[in-house]
Amino acid sequence: MVQLSAALLSLTGEAALLAKGGKILFANDAACSLLGPTCREKSLAALLGKEIAGMQAPAFVGEAEAGGQRVLLRIKSLEGGTRVIFVAPRTTVEALIGDSFLYTLRAELMQLGTSVSLIRAQSRGAGESVNSALRGISQCLFRINRTLQNLSVIRGAEQETLSFRPQPLELCRLLRDLIDSVRLNLPQPEILFNAPDDLPIRGDPALLEMLVLNLLSNCLSHATGCTRIRVSLHGSGEQVILSVNDDGCGIPADKLHTVLERYRFDGNLTDAGHGPGLGLTAVREIARLHGGTLLLESREGIGTAVRVSLHRSPQALNPVKAAALEYNKDYNTILTGLAPCLPPEAFDMPDR
Repeated sequence: MVQLSAALLSLTGEAALLAKGGKILFANDAACSLLGPTCREKSLAALLGKEIAGMQAPAFVGEAEAGGQRVLLRIKSLEGGTRVIFVAPRTTVEALIGDSFLYTLRAELMQLGTSVSLIRAQSRGAGESVNSALRGISQCLFRINRTLQNLSVIRGAEQETLSFRPQPLELCRLLRDLIDSVRLNLPQPEILFNAPDDLPIRGDPALLEMLVLNLLSNCLSHATGCTRIRVSLHGSGEQVILSVNDDGCGIPADKLHTVLERYRFDGNLTDAGHGPGLGLTAVREIARLHGGTLLLESREGIGTAVRVSLHRSPQALNPVKAAALEYNKDYNTILTGLAPCLPPEAFDMPDR
């Protein structure tokens, strides 16, 4: 079985490994070119990290530091405990959209938002058709802002220009308050939160809330049939593990490998209402800033499980940009993070 698999993998141009029992059994030429010629001599943990080596899921996707670079992984278990691991270099979004365009678009959105607020203030007592139109415009604005926010985080993290401000915080309390706010605006599906009484870490509260809202939005947008989302936190040595599991439709096996590669909108019109697919990419970058990574397992008809690891004391990339600032959260945090999923009434907020 191993010899046959190795023979097949040697024919593909994609970097691929075979592993069993924590050892690398085979690496094709593309893998050696990407990861270095000594990759065949390393253990799976030494090559891709203990977290990847320790995952027991039959199939999952993730990323790792290997060969001096970040790589995307697709891992599938074969008979007899052998694993086939496809490795791809992580592309960047540097050419996706320019800084000048981002600045211009944000300025135009601010002007449009101001105009909507003025119209809303002057249209009190107007008919339902006017109110409905204003809700729709507001929701579109928040959806666009969410896309720009995710894109800015991805580009800033990759170019090391993102303002990352780790500070002491109580993670359980931060996320419990966030999820309580989500429940008030989105009674269905049921969102369960399980965490210890306290779990102190150093982290950027704004980015961590953005991470969780992206994961919840991903469940709500794509997990058709989802009735329950379970969010849990637990400590594991120097790492904190955040898990978000849903009981929705799951991701088909032939599409699972694409979920961490969607830097650009894939042109599928059936998904156009959910945005360009940058949410999980932003989650991955925020996890990386916090010294961790993202792993995703999904089974069609059963649901999807996302696991994010965070280091308890991540190092700031830039000490100047990382100066601790007081974080103030408002209702716009929820509206932006869950813009594709909230009902239109959530955006009818003249007094908020």
